[in-house]
Amino acid sequence: MEVQAILNNFRMSAQKVREVVRQVQGLRAVEALAVLKFVPRKSARAVAKTLASAIANAENNNQLNSSDLVVK
Repeated sequence: MEVQAILNNFRMSAQKVREVVRQVQGLRAVEALAVLKFVPRKSARAVAKTLASAIANAENNNQLNSSDLVVK
């Protein structure tokens, strides 16, 4: 099952955000949040916020465990 969260109106180029997202692809969601905490890029904060929202959506709406989630 896929769970997603979308960040709207974030004014930054896709290339800059993609640099950060590629670092966390394939990691478990909790590990990805820990990695994003130490990435010194403005886009990392936005990606972390969106990932935290997706984790909350998975837990509350779909009754999934956060330790089982993987970043796609």
